[in-house]
Amino acid sequence: MRQRASLGVIFLVVFVDLLGFGIVVPQLGIYVDKYQGSAFVVGLLLSSYSLMQFLIAPRLGRLSDRIGRKPVLLYSLAGLVVANLMFAFADSLFMLFVSRLLAGAAAANIATAQAYVADITTEENRTQGMAMIGAAFGLGFVLGPALGGFLGGFGGNFAIGLASAFFSAASFLLALFFLAEVPEAQRKKTPRKGNGWLWFKMPGFGLALLLSVLYMSAFTQMEATFAVFVLQKFVVPDVAIEGGLFRMHAHADAQVHQQASTLVGWLFAAIGVVSAFVQGFAIRHFRKHFSEKSLVVLGAALVALSLALFVVPAQFAWMFAPVVILALGTALYNPSLSALVSRLAPKENYGEALGTYQSMGALGRILGPILGGFLYTRFSPSATYFVAAGMVFLVCLGALLLPRLKSN
Repeated sequence: MRQRASLGVIFLVVFVDLLGFGIVVPQLGIYVDKYQGSAFVVGLLLSSYSLMQFLIAPRLGRLSDRIGRKPVLLYSLAGLVVANLMFAFADSLFMLFVSRLLAGAAAANIATAQAYVADITTEENRTQGMAMIGAAFGLGFVLGPALGGFLGGFGGNFAIGLASAFFSAASFLLALFFLAEVPEAQRKKTPRKGNGWLWFKMPGFGLALLLSVLYMSAFTQMEATFAVFVLQKFVVPDVAIEGGLFRMHAHADAQVHQQASTLVGWLFAAIGVVSAFVQGFAIRHFRKHFSEKSLVVLGAALVALSLALFVVPAQFAWMFAPVVILALGTALYNPSLSALVSRLAPKENYGEALGTYQSMGALGRILGPILGGFLYTRFSPSATYFVAAGMVFLVCLGALLLPRLKSN
């Protein structure tokens, strides 16, 4: 019963992380424009968040191996409160950047949350535990942008920042009073010392890290270009993309942008709902019949198929078909690979290992938007999604080389 309560708190911690991320991100372009920044600055602002996760996640995970999971989670949640308050009172691009850098560093606690789940779950229910974190991702992904749009229209970055700070503070209090620390004997407080690059030399683990970078680079190509794709294909088919940045033709006014945002919102809501359902309820049934390795391969295959199908629909309603396939694939792939990674890592190094794994995902989130934007502007939407599909297909093939671990 105590374990279930702790898992519930971890769910809320991750949910708040993603809710805060989702509330802020759709509005960043508005505030960058408010402070006379360019579209390139928006990209830098997004990348700065992932850059801090890339740099901090392994270190935060290693620290949690040494001093415990709960203190690290508490410190990081306190950092999120401060970062969100800074966003609320930001009155310059400099303040926006500082708030996002701090938020990215604090949100690197997701790896520590995964390590906590790995500590308190058995190998038989590890995938289900990691899927719970994925479900929190999905719900935050759905509710965050919708709430951010409402709050942004009501009170701008002040309202958004205060709401995010409130959620982070509530999560801090829940963790402080209801999250049980993992016993020292269970967690082990004798992590080995080593260079982060040593993880790439570990059989199976290094391959999983490379797959994480490749997969996330492909997935974020879609995320970075999807709004423009929907606008160009379904809202204003003759919209032009000029130069090296996404710049709309003169007739793509605010009303057109709002319509495109609404359509994109529905599609991403579908991704979040399906993903949260599969990871919250259905993954346990898949796990009874398939190994983590098999689910990684199947999930990657479904994602590759969905990305290739993105360019096919001629009507917006048909976009829900590849989107649902994408959601199912990600719901199988992400928790299964996380569970496999945790089982490949030494128990005394769960935090550092999963931190390194999350760091590689953050690296993919830095590289993917750059590649996607280049392919979209220099070639075509088809090039973007076919290349992304090809990259995920390579992930599928690479996953066949992962070890198949048996439960004890």
